[in-house]
Amino acid sequence: MVHTILTLPHIFRAAVKEPPMQHFLRISRPTPRRNRFRHMLPLIAAGAVLTTAAALVTGTGAATAAIPAAAPAPAAAAAPAVAAAPTAFVHPGVLVSRSQLDYVRGKVQAGAAPWAAAYTQMTSSSYASLSRTPKPRATVECGPYSNPNNGCTDEREDAIAAYTDALAWYISGNSAYAQESIRLMDAWSSTITGHTNSNAPLQTGWAGSVWPRAAEIIKYTYTGGWPNSGRFATMLRNVYLPEVINGSNSNGNWELTMMEAAVGISVFLDDTASYDRAVARYLNRVPAYVYLSSDGSLPKTVPGSGLTTASQIIGYWQGQSTFVDGLTQETCRDFTHTGYGIASISDVAETAYIQGQDLYPQVGARLQQALGFQSKYELGTAPPSWLCGGTLTLGLGPVTEVGFNALHNRMGIAMTNTQTLTESRRPAGSNNLFVAWETLTNADNPDVAPGGSTTPPTTPPPGGGAGPITGIGGKCVDIAGASSANGAAVQLYDCNGTAAQSWTVASGGALQALGKCMDVAAAGTANGTVVQLYDCNGTESQVWQPGSGGTLVNPQSGKCLDATGNSSANGTRLQIWTCAGSANQLWSLPSA
Repeated sequence: MVHTILTLPHIFRAAVKEPPMQHFLRISRPTPRRNRFRHMLPLIAAGAVLTTAAALVTGTGAATAAIPAAAPAPAAAAAPAVAAAPTAFVHPGVLVSRSQLDYVRGKVQAGAAPWAAAYTQMTSSSYASLSRTPKPRATVECGPYSNPNNGCTDEREDAIAAYTDALAWYISGNSAYAQESIRLMDAWSSTITGHTNSNAPLQTGWAGSVWPRAAEIIKYTYTGGWPNSGRFATMLRNVYLPEVINGSNSNGNWELTMMEAAVGISVFLDDTASYDRAVARYLNRVPAYVYLSSDGSLPKTVPGSGLTTASQIIGYWQGQSTFVDGLTQETCRDFTHTGYGIASISDVAETAYIQGQDLYPQVGARLQQALGFQSKYELGTAPPSWLCGGTLTLGLGPVTEVGFNALHNRMGIAMTNTQTLTESRRPAGSNNLFVAWETLTNADNPDVAPGGSTTPPTTPPPGGGAGPITGIGGKCVDIAGASSANGAAVQLYDCNGTAAQSWTVASGGALQALGKCMDVAAAGTANGTVVQLYDCNGTESQVWQPGSGGTLVNPQSGKCLDATGNSSANGTRLQIWTCAGSANQLWSLPSA
């Protein structure tokens, strides 16, 4: 489903687009912190006409229907229900668990790919130097345009180095790495008292996401002692947590990174109240950062964001007025900042999963779509004219491993574009901000859950069942000739228990078999358009939603999965047709 809001795109784009970032820092003119968000929401001049439209796009065109210019924005996203934090935290348990690290250590020691190469990459980097000179400051000052940059790079890189050394210690058993990690953490905990200037919240989020990863590994696996671990905990509680816990109304990657820091710090501090607070804010931000067609004609907003009109929301989304599954609030800004947001969505979900709290029912579909959408264009697909004016600034960064491992390897969701991108860029290094060595820690790793569990989360994403789909005459939905070729016919046939009749109800509503998806041919919407097997691509032509009385509705066309001619004969081709609730449109899905 594509939703288009017709407005004055060129005027809006000129009004709201920020110039390129320098040194990965926000470059808007310095303003008092309380005024930053107000300056991000320029409105079209008084008297400009805002016309909104809903667009239902097929493979080649769009149908739009104008609605009044004053159409209200959607209601702000309510906080999704989430279980309370665990009564006792798992340690180590910030992004990586002990069982996960054990798996990595075994693979590295065996010289297995891609882990051995990823380990060599890490230990060959400057971050793994055993003679690094820490550069702590009492006050880290980070402004726009990296001006001033008083300790910002030093702090981030020392944090990444401490995490690098902690990983190297666990994998190699060389205590010199553990001692180096401790030396770096001690240097900062004895010195820093605060962050200042306009980028203080983001800087604190970046460094604050990494410090707890290092501290967790050292405190809970190194037996040589860390006398100043209490002082380090005090630093996290007094210097970092207050700066990030209240979030931000700046671009969405800010708050997502800040919540990643808050969650990790809370785990290290065994602070369940702060953990719950950070997770709740994270669950508000994710739906406001990644769009799904089920959100309606406009993206969701965060309560208290101040985004109350369509024009404000479009401005916040970088002037983009056409919304499709997987588009993020910063896609039209650039993929680098989008990558920061995706990384933190993935990292928080994995930390929570390690702690026994499954957040994938809330965020899994959005993460899947965001990864697939950005990966498609990062791989070279030319953007259409309606997407960011036909121009994208690529550079997603090394941010796909965590989400890909969780969704594809652990949950079995087909993610063709994300898989191609992820595997082609291994081993993934560091973005020198807060992402580091995720091929090493997460590539094809089944042991993220403590205790080495290889089972999926307790609560599956929407759907989650696997098995036959039965229809009229008790026949099964079948792939003709058990062929996995694109375009293979989807038909009715006597149930026989083969793989060609085993369908998985995936996150987002896709129906998967033989590694591919049930697809409406050519994204058609007309009665009689045949249904086929095709590479999973995350489009609406591959979404099937339960309708009334047992029907399966394709939301792109608004029509139902239908057995041609009301027949139950073997070989009857499936198609889409106007929903009538007749026997040839009633289906029984596999139970979850």
